[in-house]
Amino acid sequence: MDSKEISSLLSALEDLLEIKSIIRKITPKYNLDDELYDTFIKTLGSLKDKLEPIFSKYVITQKSKAESFNKESFRNEIIQLAEKNNFLLLSSNSAKKKLKNLGIDARNIFVSGGPLEPEDYKKVNPNLPEKALKGIKQKCTRLLNSIKTKNWSKSELYFIYEKDNPTDKLILDKISIISDIIKKDVKTIEIPSWKILD
Repeated sequence: MDSKEISSLLSALEDLLEIKSIIRKITPKYNLDDELYDTFIKTLGSLKDKLEPIFSKYVITQKSKAESFNKESFRNEIIQLAEKNNFLLLSSNSAKKKLKNLGIDARNIFVSGGPLEPEDYKKVNPNLPEKALKGIKQKCTRLLNSIKTKNWSKSELYFIYEKDNPTDKLILDKISIISDIIKKDVKTIEIPSWKILD
């Protein structure tokens, strides 16, 4: 911190004392007359001006460190889940590649390659030709049949999805299709982006 920031903090403390004094004057009904209201608003504005630059400099830095820790935590969580003979559902092969790079067995990963139902592909790509839907229908059926062949009595299925990914949102909307197959809830893990594993 520099001397200007220290000065701002000390001055902010004086503003807080002024606000405390106002609160004492209006206790217990907390009704501000015009004069006290003007003083209160002016002091709050002064407090904001002094503290905002300090918050933007130091508080955001701390948040960034926390996010960095969470990335490592996420990596460890996924590895532990896979080691316990659980399965992971992803919407893309690029995501599967990232998990394989972490040492996760590809046999524990299902990739949908898109939504769970053929009609939802039209929502992702409205210009999709009708004849392409035949192949897509077969792909959706293969995925569900593949999931059906596993023994789910001692395993869980985790769908890892990107927060703002349109395809992942469509899968979330229809995740009950898979829950009905495995006779239990599909657990979900939200991530901001697969880039966190780069």
